[in-house]
Amino acid sequence: MLEKIIRKYYDEIFRYCYHHVESRSLAEDLCQDTFLSFIEHYDEYHPIGKTKNYLYTIAKNKCRDYYKKKAPIFMENVPEQESDKCIEESVIIKQMVMSLPEELGEAVMLRYFQNMQYKDIAAILNIKLSLAKYRVKRGVELLSAMEGGAHGTTKN
Repeated sequence: MLEKIIRKYYDEIFRYCYHHVESRSLAEDLCQDTFLSFIEHYDEYHPIGKTKNYLYTIAKNKCRDYYKKKAPIFMENVPEQESDKCIEESVIIKQMVMSLPEELGEAVMLRYFQNMQYKDIAAILNIKLSLAKYRVKRGVELLSAMEGGAHGTTKN
């Protein structure tokens, strides 16, 4: 059963961790820590919701713990096949999302980088569905304002 869960969700949780730290080796460590923690506490786990949401919650906490201990590492390992323009755009978008207040940035990341539904975002962040929708909407508004400001335009 555990092996099936790991196989099913490993890539997703890895991508989530990678979006947080942008270091392949660090993302692998955080992902492995997530599954290790899940396995260690599996006997205590009582599925109330989706297992995937529970794993995202553990991964979120692992990433948060990492940032409490160390400074972030950006763009340590960039895939070689990406163009310079694509890399530049990716870095700019990532920096913009990371500059948002944490609660907004996390919601935006889950929605647009992980393609999560609002109900899953609410479950992972332990907030109401309406607040999850608000945080994503507000985060996108702030990103739009930043993008407008970066091009010398202002939003009225």
